[in-house]
Amino acid sequence: MPKSVYSLSPMPDPDPIAETIADRLTALQAAQRLSAWSLIVSFLGDAIGPRGGVVSAGTVQSVMQRLGIGAGAVRTAISRLSADGWIERSREGRNSFYRLSGDVGETVRAAERRIYAASSLLPPETTKTLIITPEPLSDTKLQALETTGALQISPQVLLCFAPTSGLPAALRLPGATLAEAQTLAPGTAVRDQIALARQADEMEALRQAYAPVGTSLETNAPPSPEDAMALRCLMIHEWRRVELRVLAVPADLVEPQDPEPDTRALVAAIYARLLPASEAWLDANATTPSGTLPAADPRLARRFQPS
Repeated sequence: MPKSVYSLSPMPDPDPIAETIADRLTALQAAQRLSAWSLIVSFLGDAIGPRGGVVSAGTVQSVMQRLGIGAGAVRTAISRLSADGWIERSREGRNSFYRLSGDVGETVRAAERRIYAASSLLPPETTKTLIITPEPLSDTKLQALETTGALQISPQVLLCFAPTSGLPAALRLPGATLAEAQTLAPGTAVRDQIALARQADEMEALRQAYAPVGTSLETNAPPSPEDAMALRCLMIHEWRRVELRVLAVPADLVEPQDPEPDTRALVAAIYARLLPASEAWLDANATTPSGTLPAADPRLARRFQPS
């Protein structure tokens, strides 16, 4: 009897988009940073904000399901967000709809100016002001100063990137000595503190995590609309979490190896390539009380671009 000959079909190449989604979900779960409520806020702010701000519960559940978040976890997260005043819920017949609450929406839009900016670097000619306090600042006071853009470089010295006349009220510390400079030559210790404030390690880890999918999107066919929407949500969720902690500093104080500019450029490139397919998914699947989503705000297409 002649031997049977079987033709084996070649195994399909792995889908880099699906692989990246799976890998990032696994990494976030391992780090205990896969938060349903935070992912929902990211989705509403990034994708729904430019499309009118209101979307059905079913739309949210679809995106979260693709990101491994079950319906029960979504309901729990929505209840928490509603109770804490983050979202507003409404009903039309049997359907529920969500939107970010007014105050939260304003906060999210303010954060977007940093998240989608072309750069986090200030002009090199930005004035540098040293604030020297008569005694070390307490931990409580330092926590209150975290949002002012000041860098603590010793127990009694803060570095702020504004002239003395433009210092935030929180930095007008009683008894402090102020010294302005246009240029500054920080030593190794201060440069290390700047790198920490620039979230250098996390930025580099994020760049390495998304670099393969960035390369794939340059050379392969566009992803499916569903995967494009899921990856866009997940990437912006991770980018937002790190970027909002990055200290904006003058460009002349940043080391050449600072990974933030390269990571931002990578996120911007991936975002631009995901945008058409992810917006197509919203067109086909997302609903509001009056039907489909309205057209996107024109500013959506200008995210990450110089103003």
